[in-house]
Amino acid sequence: MKNAASKTAPKDLPKLDYLFVKSFRLLKSNPNKAGLMVLFDVLFLVSAFGLQTLFKYFAQSLNISIAIPKTTSAAFIYIAFSLIYYLIALFAYSFFKYCILDFIKSLFNQTVFSFKRLGQFYSLNIAIAGIFFAVMIALNFLLASIKQAYQPFAFIFMAVPYSLVLYLIVNTSHSLFYEGASTKESVKKSFSVTFTKIKDYREIILALILSAFALWLLFFGSGYLIRMIASKNYNLYLTSYAYFKQASVIVFDIAFYLVILINRVSFYATIREIK
Repeated sequence: MKNAASKTAPKDLPKLDYLFVKSFRLLKSNPNKAGLMVLFDVLFLVSAFGLQTLFKYFAQSLNISIAIPKTTSAAFIYIAFSLIYYLIALFAYSFFKYCILDFIKSLFNQTVFSFKRLGQFYSLNIAIAGIFFAVMIALNFLLASIKQAYQPFAFIFMAVPYSLVLYLIVNTSHSLFYEGASTKESVKKSFSVTFTKIKDYREIILALILSAFALWLLFFGSGYLIRMIASKNYNLYLTSYAYFKQASVIVFDIAFYLVILINRVSFYATIREIK
């Protein structure tokens, strides 16, 4: 399929100043492509849910327990079954993200869509998943060596930078790959860019922090307001809090997803600038 670049798409990359705002405006001026990105994300979630349901059914049919295996043969079957599941799930993620990257690239250039490099993109995601899985195992061993009373604090201390670095490297490597880099180059350069040019990601990181802080203030203020209004009526308080909790989850998911959606464009724009 062919995606013609929008007339409103800039010929040159916008400056890093107010990149988040410019990325938002770029998506806003291309509602069809923005809508397709959202659609493909939804399709991925549907496929992931369907895959999970399907594998649970197979696990029950084959009598494969999700608990810790007690025998060597059971452990082998469990590992093999889990590996197949995650490889298929990762392929589904790679397929939909590959398509979304084409929509993002078409915001800046005319593109001709092709699945020619999908296999390489899948290999890229396998490589990154393998690297970060190994790091996660090492961090788990480190966490286990810490006194139990300090483990929750140590977990937060390690999990926050781990998640941030993973987020940066995944999006950087994807943008590099779709700009023409090979699988090996995408992995190597994504680590180099992430750790040596972190300042170029300042707006992307700041957008995540500010959005999280704004949502926290919104939920904290709303919760406090509910307590003030319904404190004298316990039944009203319980009902209001139940609705508030459900609404909070929905609002948080939608708001944070929109930030991530806009940041994808910001990542691509940044890579076009510094590659």
